[in-house]
Amino acid sequence: MTNDATGKYKRVILLGMDGLDPKVLSELMERGELPHFTELSRQGSYSSLATSNPAQSPVAWASIATGCNPGHHGVFDFLGRRVADYMPVLAVNKMNPKNVFAKREAMFLPVMQMDSFWDYTSDKDIPSTVLKWPMTFQPRQNKAKLFSGLGVPDIKGGLGRYAFYTTRDVPDTEEGSEKVVKVKRNGDKIKTYVAGPNVAKLRAREEAKVDLEIICTSGTEVEMKLDGQTLVVNKGLWSEWIEVKFKLGLMKTATGIVKFYLNCTEPDFELYMTPVQINPKDPAFVITSPDEYAKELAAEIGYFYTLGMPEDTKAIEDGRTDEEAFIEMCDEIIEEQEKMLWYEMDRFKEGVLASAFFSSDRIQHIFWVTRDPEHPLYDKAYAEKYGHVIADCYKKMDRILGDVMKKVDKETALIVFSDHGFTTFRRTVHLNSWLVENGFMTLTQKITEDDKEGGALFQYVDWKKTRAFALGFGSIYLNLKGREKNGVIEPGAEADSVSSEIIEKLKQLKDQKDGTAVVKNVYRNSEIYSGKELSASSDLIVGFEDGFRSSWQTAIGGAPFNLIDDNLKKWSGDHIVDPSIVPGIILTNFNIDRDNPDLRDIAPTVLKCFGLDAGTVEGRSLL
Repeated sequence: MTNDATGKYKRVILLGMDGLDPKVLSELMERGELPHFTELSRQGSYSSLATSNPAQSPVAWASIATGCNPGHHGVFDFLGRRVADYMPVLAVNKMNPKNVFAKREAMFLPVMQMDSFWDYTSDKDIPSTVLKWPMTFQPRQNKAKLFSGLGVPDIKGGLGRYAFYTTRDVPDTEEGSEKVVKVKRNGDKIKTYVAGPNVAKLRAREEAKVDLEIICTSGTEVEMKLDGQTLVVNKGLWSEWIEVKFKLGLMKTATGIVKFYLNCTEPDFELYMTPVQINPKDPAFVITSPDEYAKELAAEIGYFYTLGMPEDTKAIEDGRTDEEAFIEMCDEIIEEQEKMLWYEMDRFKEGVLASAFFSSDRIQHIFWVTRDPEHPLYDKAYAEKYGHVIADCYKKMDRILGDVMKKVDKETALIVFSDHGFTTFRRTVHLNSWLVENGFMTLTQKITEDDKEGGALFQYVDWKKTRAFALGFGSIYLNLKGREKNGVIEPGAEADSVSSEIIEKLKQLKDQKDGTAVVKNVYRNSEIYSGKELSASSDLIVGFEDGFRSSWQTAIGGAPFNLIDDNLKKWSGDHIVDPSIVPGIILTNFNIDRDNPDLRDIAPTVLKCFGLDAGTVEGRSLL
């Protein structure tokens, strides 16, 4: 990077609003319901924004940060595969296998394999603050001030697992049964526990546990005693944050924070607890740069959600919380992020300030069904009751934008964007089932209709007779010799031939329900990616038609009985379709000098604002 020109701006503000869709945004603007988006579009520019391929948040936000395609930054999907044994692994955070002494500061490794725009600006001593940006965990410790977003785990090191305390008998076959803590009521008292990180014992690893006593003081209220603290929780209301300390042995402890939501005390007791969050006042892992920044934010605004994806969509899908609780959770998360934004805005004199909001994405995942009468779960009464929720969220984003615009002057560049748009998710496609049906995958036994997961984790795959397998949300890998453990396909001509056969046949796939085309396009990795990380990508990337998406079973290596099913989950909206269907949005207070901007253009635009040359970045400045 060189500073070979005089920068036009003293300040750059970026507001990222995950999943804002150009169709919905334009519709609400035309109705006069988003006055500040409308005003900004008149001041400068408003356009759709080409998204990443695939159109997944981890991929898109990494591309925005770096200005390059996934072949350079190395983020290709929510899930990747472990080459040694085909197993799915999380791709949004990465444990450090060499951290044998469990040093806190070396617990995780960076996921993005490339510098971001704030690395460049901060290296030039341009003050740079970034709030909740995805794929930045574990954060680099450099001159930039950063609070990591998507990828930050709970205190157990996972992506967030709630607990549900109940006296009700929950069958093992019920969705989310593994998160249920069965309790017994002795009069008005319940004695149970809060589970924390695993602790190494002599013969095994066990969860650290802290005693939890619950006293049912009335039909609408409980008193909870946890770790020497007392907390009152009212039915249908979120509790305050409460801190809990886990003993990890060898004089080690870790503190987390939790919230509770009381569904009912009679006839059955039902209490939801959030995943145990990393305590920002005493972080078990490094979640900010500098490390002390988390404590600084907590000192200013109090406890807050630290989990990278804190909006608990699984809880509402599993029936552990209801719509009202979920909406209130999202509202609180937005409010926390606003407080962080304004803590920084109030002292923002120069440099870069970037803030990312994500509840807009989660709200649309759950409530998109209210917009789609053709969805298999559409219910008119439900749509009338909750049809306002998505619009309400857009209005919240509009209000936040309006407040920020009051602080914008001629020396300030303002960029508002989303990483992708949204569409309906009506039908779920089992890619591994298709590979079996078309002779690319062989199973050792036939999957029955009773096996809803379809032999997850490739349970029944005969690898010596399998040419391709699907993993993640639209990724297909060839079973290559010299790369996979039991590879059968020769690299080169044979691999190209198998890829061509998959592409040709998959593009012909029709939904047996009505003959609708399922797949819009299938991309070879070499056609859409370039860079040193190319070899880490899947061989093929499936771009689905509107309304279809890769199944949850496909993501973890399952091949269910059917090829395509109705989507009967509350997760009714999505964006992991062909990227052409779900562009994001971009609004600026300056004129954009060309049509069809791409999300990779944001990073070089920020650099150009300060007169910095974007060097080898793929995107082009919009200034």
